[in-house]
Amino acid sequence: MNTLTQIIVQILPLLFLVVTLAAWIWSGIWIARDAVARGKPGWLVSVLALLIAWPLSLLVWIALRPENVRPPFDLHKYRAQ
Repeated sequence: MNTLTQIIVQILPLLFLVVTLAAWIWSGIWIARDAVARGKPGWLVSVLALLIAWPLSLLVWIALRPENVRPPFDLHKYRAQ
């Protein structure tokens, strides 16, 4: 093999690992933020999704997440009485 082919063969597994790790971290952050927005404990949902069969659990969260999204603050606290 020539030098360029050897370099590519050595870099591709590392590139795959870096992309997979970045996707794992990004999905954990997204799941946590989405869970908090839907009224669930974000850290717990994120940890469970990342540690239990990661790609499959991401799809399960997308399919089964609660539909109601909470507003960023409670409007009833600011209502004039």
